[in-house]
Amino acid sequence: EAHFEGYVGMLKDGALKGDLLQGMLLDSWECNTQTWTVKMEQEFERVTGYELREWLPAVIGYVIDDPETTSRFLLDWRTTISDLYANKFYRRMAELGHERGLSVMYETAAGDVFPADILEYFKYADVPMCEFWSPLSDTFVGTLEFKPIKPTASAAHLYGKTRVAAEGFTSFFNTWDEHWQMLKEIANRNLAEGVSHVVFHTYTHNPYVDFLKPGSGFSKWGTPFVREQTWWKYMPYFTAYLARAGYMLERGRPVADVLWYLGDEVGHKPYQATGNGKIQKGHIRFPEGYKYDYCNPDILLNRLSVKDGCIVTPEGVTYKVLWIPENERMLPETIDKIGELIRAGARVISNAPQSPATLNQEVASRFEDSVSSVW
Repeated sequence: EAHFEGYVGMLKDGALKGDLLQGMLLDSWECNTQTWTVKMEQEFERVTGYELREWLPAVIGYVIDDPETTSRFLLDWRTTISDLYANKFYRRMAELGHERGLSVMYETAAGDVFPADILEYFKYADVPMCEFWSPLSDTFVGTLEFKPIKPTASAAHLYGKTRVAAEGFTSFFNTWDEHWQMLKEIANRNLAEGVSHVVFHTYTHNPYVDFLKPGSGFSKWGTPFVREQTWWKYMPYFTAYLARAGYMLERGRPVADVLWYLGDEVGHKPYQATGNGKIQKGHIRFPEGYKYDYCNPDILLNRLSVKDGCIVTPEGVTYKVLWIPENERMLPETIDKIGELIRAGARVISNAPQSPATLNQEVASRFEDSVSSVW
């Protein structure tokens, strides 16, 4: 709140009063991982239902009682941190922006730098935003896996957002040999992944004009979209192409076959198996020929129903099957919801969870009954 009032709020109420400032963008999370606040113990008990202090040694690597008990506590710990990021920061910033009449856009954060729910915080954005890099290459930075579009696009589809923005053409190096075929191929790959609105990284508003052409870029970062570029006079063709593609992508409803439930174990976004057939540890091979969206606990519990045998959102996006590839631990309320969907005619592919995804004994006591009612 202090940051907002001292920056965006000050501009909106002062130099950019009225309609001059219409929105705010929160960039990707680039300030390491915050895991504490002065009210952390109260917040932990609010989210989990039990006290934190005696379990703190587990946060710095100690095993308490046994590995399974410790793992269940750490799930509660990460769930609390995820709740704080989503609500105390992203939700509150959106509220403050909306109170000033601003649209709110923000980039990826959870599951990228810190472990948290990779979808829920996006529900507070007017426009969820991700990023894609250039050039395309076989190394990690140049692949679609480096900054995957899927979490942001999935959040948009399942929370009823029509636009998926992306910081586009970010790069570690300025080579000054970028050309239209290269840029269009990168754009096409990411438009196909779900992006519908490109935010250039980087356009130089005031390039040096008394300097060697094409002038200045943004240090070594980004693709130099500067008006002294040799191809700048053709830029309207490129922006018109992106505008037409984005316009069409934001019409109608997204289509996917599978809804991939990420589970109750909060962490980083999953990695897909590589195209060379090798499956590294932690990678999941998704069947070729099918499209999917990710699903989180909030969406599963609050936004899904069944119609004509398909899983459907309030906006009418449908999926043929709910897929849960990793399901070691789960909360009773999640199991109950899955049972509700099955009884309504939904198709669900999953193994039975082995233990509750919490250390809260009152919640965990319902686990066995919930499992036996579904599996």
